Amino acid sequence: MELHQKEISTDSHNHGLLKLKLAQKPYNCGGCKEPEYDLQACYQCLKCDFHLHKECVPSPYPFYLGLISCDLTFQPDPRGNIIVCDACGKHVRGSFFQGLSHGKPCYLHPCCAKLPFKRTDNGSVVLDLKEKTSSICMICGNQGHSRDFKSWAYVPRSGGANYCYHVSCVKGKVETWKTTEEDSNQRQNYGPSGGVGTSSGAQVTEPGRRQLSIVKSRQGEKVLDFLDIAVEIFNIVISLLFGLPPLPFSLVVKWLRKNK
Repeated sequence: MELHQKEISTDSHNHGLLKLKLAQKPYNCGGCKEPEYDLQACYQCLKCDFHLHKECVPSPYPFYLGLISCDLTFQPDPRGNIIVCDACGKHVRGSFFQGLSHGKPCYLHPCCAKLPFKRTDNGSVVLDLKEKTSSICMICGNQGHSRDFKSWAYVPRSGGANYCYHVSCVKGKVETWKTTEEDSNQRQNYGPSGGVGTSSGAQVTEPGRRQLSIVKSRQGEKVLDFLDIAVEIFNIVISLLFGLPPLPFSLVVKWLRKNK
């Protein structure tokens, strides 16, 4: 278990000490500049709205990342260079880690560098984080990417599964959805409407399952069983990437690419 100081100071913020406490709302990290939805503890300024991931605290010490066999060093910013994170495929806009992996430069957002290599959920589902995989991403179907596409992937270990979830694809879907949801909440300051909501799982989950129960009766139980597993694994991945609770079943199903 990694221990963190209760108070720190950093050159990136000049309001004095930052205190480690639970986040009260989503924020953009002042270090890596990435959005954060997980309300776990982070370093916060008591005088302004500055937040800093624990992972983004500057460190003079390198650390070894076994997944890519690489010693990584902390860098405060890209200094005008165009850099892409190898794990999630997003541009690096703030602090990051860099190193040489298999003789090639490697760049990682601090939070991406700390992603768990393995996740076991109640003993039934085991996911492995892989730098490369031949499995098919359930969201993109491995299509529409350029030669320079970069993304690690979470791959189910058992059951003969030949599918995965690209970290890039999951982050893209969730961040777009959260941005749309926030914009919608800002526009709608009145009470709940009669339509299907996006901020309440109870509003959209049951209709989605009723709709899929029709698919089950028509096309066989394997279709719904597969979707149940695929959605379960997707929600495990978003808990690893964002610390979010499970998303509505029907919302995730809309994001999943149909296998033909």
